Amino acid sequence: MASGAITSDNLAVAAAPARGSSIVIAGDRSKSRKAAHRHSKRVRILKFALPLTAIATTAITTVNILGNAGLAPSLPKLEVPQIVADNLKMHNPHYEGFNDDGGRYWVKAETAQQDLKTLTAIHLQGITGELTDPKKQKTNLVAARGLFDNKSNVLELYDSIEVTGDGGLTAKLTRATIKTKENIITSDQPSVITMGAGQISSNQLTIRQKAKEYTFLENVRTHMKPKDAPAPAPEDQSAQQSLPFGKPGEPVEVLANRLDIDDVKKTAFYTGKVIATQGGATMTAPEMTVTYEGSVAPEGGDTTKAAAQDASSQGTKVKQIVATESVVLTQPNGQTATSHTALFDTVSNTAVLEGDVVLSQGEDKKAVGDRLDYDQTAQTMVLTGPVVVTQGSNVLRGRRLTYHRATSKMQLTAPGDASNGISPGRITAHFVRPSAKPGAPAEEEEEESGGGISFGAAFKTDANSPYDVVAEKLEVDDVAKTAVFTGNVSAVQGSISMRSQELTAFYTGNAGIAADGDAAASATPASLTHLTARKKVVVTAKDGQTATGDWAEVDVKKNTTTLGGAVVLTQGKNIVNGTRLVIDMNTGEATIKTEPTATSGTVMSSQDGASKGEIFKAERPSAVFYPGQLKKSKIQADSWQVRTSP
Repeated sequence: MASGAITSDNLAVAAAPARGSSIVIAGDRSKSRKAAHRHSKRVRILKFALPLTAIATTAITTVNILGNAGLAPSLPKLEVPQIVADNLKMHNPHYEGFNDDGGRYWVKAETAQQDLKTLTAIHLQGITGELTDPKKQKTNLVAARGLFDNKSNVLELYDSIEVTGDGGLTAKLTRATIKTKENIITSDQPSVITMGAGQISSNQLTIRQKAKEYTFLENVRTHMKPKDAPAPAPEDQSAQQSLPFGKPGEPVEVLANRLDIDDVKKTAFYTGKVIATQGGATMTAPEMTVTYEGSVAPEGGDTTKAAAQDASSQGTKVKQIVATESVVLTQPNGQTATSHTALFDTVSNTAVLEGDVVLSQGEDKKAVGDRLDYDQTAQTMVLTGPVVVTQGSNVLRGRRLTYHRATSKMQLTAPGDASNGISPGRITAHFVRPSAKPGAPAEEEEEESGGGISFGAAFKTDANSPYDVVAEKLEVDDVAKTAVFTGNVSAVQGSISMRSQELTAFYTGNAGIAADGDAAASATPASLTHLTARKKVVVTAKDGQTATGDWAEVDVKKNTTTLGGAVVLTQGKNIVNGTRLVIDMNTGEATIKTEPTATSGTVMSSQDGASKGEIFKAERPSAVFYPGQLKKSKIQADSWQVRTSP
């Protein structure tokens, strides 16, 4: 039986495909059973979960409705954390970087806050920093707060800013922008910069540390501190009468609209209403360039070594000052000088003013030329070009005026200029006779002893007529109060002229063009007192009468002329010889006489055509007249007379 079941089972298995039914072997039913088990489990869970969910939803909805209606207690609010900048504060942050040229920078702060709106911006508090250039010169930064852009490496500083450098640079600012990679500091707020060269204040500034360039804008004020210079010896007169500007060893104060300093080229360029003062002298100009030696911010590096340097080596020494475009220089004593350009060289101790040079002192003294050269060592001033010197109504003209400050001597000439085709010329002088004081009694000339011949009014001239002098050279000694004309001198007053080889004018007052100190301020104008002519003196009247002598004296106040020596008075062919001729130009009367002490007598001669006149000696003046000449002349009408002593 058993084997039959098994068979049956075997037959059933073998015959199954033929009937088309599914036959499952007992070992393959385990997966189906697991799936059915899981399904049954989910069904059982859902039977409980779905009702519970419905109940909870209903409860929550009911509570919300009751709460909104005020019928149930409110639930406490939950605080949701927010991410804000105050919550992202960093303590003691440190930023640093390197530049392409080998420079380095770092910035530290007490705290830093990230700006969430601009992720590259970081707000800093309690800032310190350091910029180091390729030469290892350091610039240190301190500020109360700032903003650092870590993308552009730009640091904005605010409040209580102080910038210091190894070379002595110190800047106090209220706001500054620092480009850390370029090592450039800018500020659009008022600032004060202290350097080795002095102190500079301005409303705006730019410091380019790499290029050693500094730019200051608006309301620029500088105090240029020179290197210490030894004090001049008390007897050193050249030091006491130093350059009119740019004096070595003295500080210079400058006001301007803009200042550009190039510490590599050693230049400081001022522009815009420049006003410079030094030692009481003031110079104004639209532009001024200062060339110096030393450094406005000396290189540092080794701070220990820098601290050990002698203080006298700090600062700068002005080498040259050049002002351009309408320069005006005013001295403490009131003297002024104007020109197109002005150059002051402290190395050679010289100064040059060019272009329409005008030197003025007081209200009435002025010297005009094309160029002025001043040499402190030689203590000379040379004015060239068409030179015109005026003092009140007195006028001097020439081409070259040299003034020696140490001796108060002046020389005026008219040299030629072969390069410009100018031949040597002559100088001219125009002197105005001082007016007599109202009510002053007229001075009477004492009657002189000895015989004489009196002549008429041929030599009469207006006492107030000016004197016009022409010569080759004029030398003025303002200490001796003399003005000496030499070289074919010609002097004219009204209708009377006088020629000689030398003419000396004596005056009172001051004729110098560059007196120093209080002497210039209190100087009185020069006033002509008398003239002295020497060597071949010839006086000519308006009608042709001439008088010659070895010398002549002109008393300007009395308006008289006296000739002496071998005096010869000539009118046409009529000749009178004597030793002294006195001409009163107020009346025109001329008196020729022989001095009582004369021992040689007087020679008188006359000539008529080819025949020779008689020649003889006499102890008194004597004359030879030709009747024909007398009839034709005014001498006859003027009644020439012989005067003898009683």
